[in-house]
Amino acid sequence: MTRLLGIDVGGTYTKWVVVEGDAVADSGTVPTPPGPEETVRLVASLAEDTGSIGIGLPGHVDRESGTALFVPNPPGDWDGYPVGARLRALAGMPVAVVNDARAFALAELELGAARGLADVLFAVLGTGVGGAVALRGAVLVGPRDNLGEIGHVTAAPWGPACCCGNRGCVETFAGGPGIVRAFGSGTAAEVAEAARAGDGRAARAFERAGWALGVGLGDAAAFFGVGSVVVGGGVSGALDLMRLALDAELARRRPMTGDITVLPAVLGPMAGAIGAALYGRRSG
Repeated sequence: MTRLLGIDVGGTYTKWVVVEGDAVADSGTVPTPPGPEETVRLVASLAEDTGSIGIGLPGHVDRESGTALFVPNPPGDWDGYPVGARLRALAGMPVAVVNDARAFALAELELGAARGLADVLFAVLGTGVGGAVALRGAVLVGPRDNLGEIGHVTAAPWGPACCCGNRGCVETFAGGPGIVRAFGSGTAAEVAEAARAGDGRAARAFERAGWALGVGLGDAAAFFGVGSVVVGGGVSGALDLMRLALDAELARRRPMTGDITVLPAVLGPMAGAIGAALYGRRSG
């Protein structure tokens, strides 16, 4: 049985898995190296006894050439770096270079919460808010592997400045830093702990996050005609604190969208790496 290596490159940590069949045979997390060349050398060193590599990057990529186009968060200058070509040269095997949200979506679609569903929206709540769309059982891509970025739907035109150049994106309210900014200090996990302990300001920060997420998902549901949503990522552990506001915003749009079912992701923090491995298998 072919072993598949999947990589999920993050701004601080990089996750890796080895997939055999539909199961994770091995996995790990390491600090993200200081640049793209160091990262691909690390990946090549992990590829022993595997048949393909899939690498998910937090940004825009050219899948055909395997080139990073706009990847601002990991250390070093990734833009224009030929990730696929360098990995193929170092490891001597097929390589797929994909966006991390699309990788998350493929994993949850084939092996996770969306298994058996054909038309699904995906939201990944972390430092930012990533997103993806699957229609008729296939994850949509786009020319820069950027289709489905609900984190950059405008929730409030007067809202905080976003890294994308817009103001008031869903990400500025529902991403970890936006939640912390609304509370005033700490980390998203600490704000969640405060909300569960009865802190009203912390609870309101998550209510606002849920409202903004509902705006983005509601807009996407109206556009794509999709009635199922899978929510994952590091901040999704606090989805319960967002659900009332999220459900209320989605309910307000029911005459247009119909009922929308929101499902928590089930594959955990390695979902992006698992999806990258599945894309790597397709490249072989």
